[in-house]
Amino acid sequence: MELTLRTRDPKSDEFITTTRTVDPRRVALIGVDAWNYHWCMTFTHRAASLAPRWNRVHECARKLGMLVLHAPTDSANQYAGFPQRERARAVRYQKVPKVRDLECRFTSRAAVTHCECGPGIACHCNYGWDGNNPNLVIGDEDLITGGLEEAYSILAERGIELVIYTGFATNMCLFGKPEALKAMHGAGLECAVARDVSGAFTGYKPDEGLTPDHGSDDTITDLERAGVRTVHLVDEMRKAELWDDGWITEHIHLAPWGTEVRPYLFEEAVTVTLTSPWPDGAVIRYTLDGGEPCPDSPACTGPIRLTGTTTLRTTAFRNGKPVSLPSDGYFVRLPAVPPKPDVPVDGLERVWELFERVAPDALWLPKKSQSYEGRPLRIRRKTYASGLGMLAPANARFELKPEYGRFVALAGADDHLVDTRMGRHFAMHANVIFKVFIDGELAAESPVMRISQEPWRFDVKIPEGGRQINLVCMSAGPHHPVKLGNWVDAGFILRK
Repeated sequence: MELTLRTRDPKSDEFITTTRTVDPRRVALIGVDAWNYHWCMTFTHRAASLAPRWNRVHECARKLGMLVLHAPTDSANQYAGFPQRERARAVRYQKVPKVRDLECRFTSRAAVTHCECGPGIACHCNYGWDGNNPNLVIGDEDLITGGLEEAYSILAERGIELVIYTGFATNMCLFGKPEALKAMHGAGLECAVARDVSGAFTGYKPDEGLTPDHGSDDTITDLERAGVRTVHLVDEMRKAELWDDGWITEHIHLAPWGTEVRPYLFEEAVTVTLTSPWPDGAVIRYTLDGGEPCPDSPACTGPIRLTGTTTLRTTAFRNGKPVSLPSDGYFVRLPAVPPKPDVPVDGLERVWELFERVAPDALWLPKKSQSYEGRPLRIRRKTYASGLGMLAPANARFELKPEYGRFVALAGADDHLVDTRMGRHFAMHANVIFKVFIDGELAAESPVMRISQEPWRFDVKIPEGGRQINLVCMSAGPHHPVKLGNWVDAGFILRK
């Protein structure tokens, strides 16, 4: 099998193309950090969008006899008991040589930041991932590695002559993690990067027209200038007559990118850029009402400015036929910040639930003026003196008095979780929804609230004659003991 590899002349910046004849059985693909979560929602969704392409590339690679390794690094321990992990763990470790160095200066125009969502409300760092993206197929014959010595020993034992790296955070994890490019190159192995099955972690600068896709392109250029060879794996599988051009494996990329399970919150307006890096000649079409895009939907001719809560759906078309998978985005405009209450709820007696008189230990009763765990009330690193702490699902009912005119509050996920190992393996599960009921009728609710997001803002008019209000914190998905939610600065504004 002949592979076409590419680097760049560091002086002229011209491509240098070489052909390498390989035995596919002596080639390994290593996918680095294809995680199911990242603290940045835009980066999370961009990484997830690559799963269909990964799966098809891996499918072709297995048919050729190539070894497929998964390297989830921080989350390798979460695969204990998986046959693919246990077979990798059983390898006899060999000493890893250090024969050379690899230096690369990354110079992305999109700027390397801690969040790819752009100039709006930034995502705060946590280490909540606990495995690969669930849509990424781990084949029966694949291996899941857990460190440099283990990965190197597997490659040496199998007689691997060429390692091709796929994965995400090309300029960080794929380059610098223990079993990643820099270390394996340093051990003397011949390495290359799949430029079509990888992506960098950079930034989004809409005013300059720069998206994370530009950052990925810049990162590949930097690697090639440093002498690292890159390969376009889909082209190689096509040459091997294994790639079916009828497969649709691409998603339109959004920046920023929120979804219903992890919405992007904004204040007054947000500029959303749609990019399609692979289907050449395609027209990106979109809808803003949640409808399915079709060949007659509006064509994207530039960034889209949103000023209200919007479900954006987009697909690329060529000659009236879809050439991309559909991508969905959910963008939620925050209400105005309410005033602080005249009558805080933590100074009131709540209405007891009948069941708690029988079995009080069966309920997760809310805590006054502190989080459910007895810590200060905190949302997005800000501490509040007044409110209620809950573990979802939970509620607190209060009697309404005639002088109460409005209920006001801020509500969000408690973020003390990040104080312990930066929320490692747990932060992704901290998602809740807040609801306000008046006399049994839903009066207001939040979208899904994730850890470190800006708190939701409630300002609810209380109808004349209202008898009771119920504040609810619900789990957004399967129950998990980290679904902690705080109502802060919560209470009643008196009628004037």
